[in-house]
Amino acid sequence: MPLPPEIHLRTGRMKLPQGSLFWHEGGKPHPQAATVVLLHGSWYDSTQWLSALPTWAQTHHCLAPDLLGFGESSRPGAYSVTLQVEVLASWLAALRVGPCHLVGHSLGAWVAAQYALSYPDQVKTLTAIAPEGVSDRSSRGRWRRDRWLVAPWSPLPLVLPWLGKSPWAQGLRQRRRRLRQSPAACQLLFRRRRSAIQAELLQQRLGDWQGPTLVVEPTAADPLTQRQGQTWLRLLTAPYHELVAPADGPLGLDEQALIAVWHRLPMPQSTLPSQRWPAGRTAPGGSNPGAGTANPAPLAPPSAVETVPPRG
Repeated sequence: MPLPPEIHLRTGRMKLPQGSLFWHEGGKPHPQAATVVLLHGSWYDSTQWLSALPTWAQTHHCLAPDLLGFGESSRPGAYSVTLQVEVLASWLAALRVGPCHLVGHSLGAWVAAQYALSYPDQVKTLTAIAPEGVSDRSSRGRWRRDRWLVAPWSPLPLVLPWLGKSPWAQGLRQRRRRLRQSPAACQLLFRRRRSAIQAELLQQRLGDWQGPTLVVEPTAADPLTQRQGQTWLRLLTAPYHELVAPADGPLGLDEQALIAVWHRLPMPQSTLPSQRWPAGRTAPGGSNPGAGTANPAPLAPPSAVETVPPRG
């Protein structure tokens, strides 16, 4: 689909106390349309959002940063989710971005949630796509395996070439190659003390976030992604939940469908003068958000949302 002539993507870079941050940007700030901040997942950088940015930028000012240590942003001396939140806060303050809509994929959803909990007055809505940041028994087993795959002291990489061509051995080799493509994610997720990682998990605090929240999962999500999504839904207060068709691409789901679902999320305040909410239904505070199309169907109220039990 050809882009409107006024949609231009830009890039920026800023030196912050914590390091240098790079970002992609689209659209223009609007007094009645809060900025959308898009946070990439564990194995990507801000280019994960490039195909979706032009559509989002038709109605909102959009910012997609490389988290510190990823992409073209600088490498910190030590990694943590708390550091990513501090960088995000410094960057948005320097840009004079007011309360915004946060959208995060996997690790980005974890950072977005921690930011929302730390700065609730600066977040209008939170959208989590295949989110991370929670733990259960199955995820702890996978975490230990991945930690052994990337740890410099682990003998497992030396053993892998001798494990033959069984599907199990090939899966381990493929997983290690995937992990090694993102050293920053490995440092953040696997190469820290377990106690430091556990201290930043969302189990104890996610229910404190009271703003509108949308949890999105691809319909063909793997069992671990499903379980993590279900944990988010259990911990949150009245979340909205949507399953979106899978698609080839860095998000793993239909991006246009994702944006359409996001536009149906009730907003604390109206976003665009032209947006209209379906007759007979208003968002919290009496606002009238919509999807940029005539009379979009609203998301089901949280009490009516049916979650899908994890498969496998």
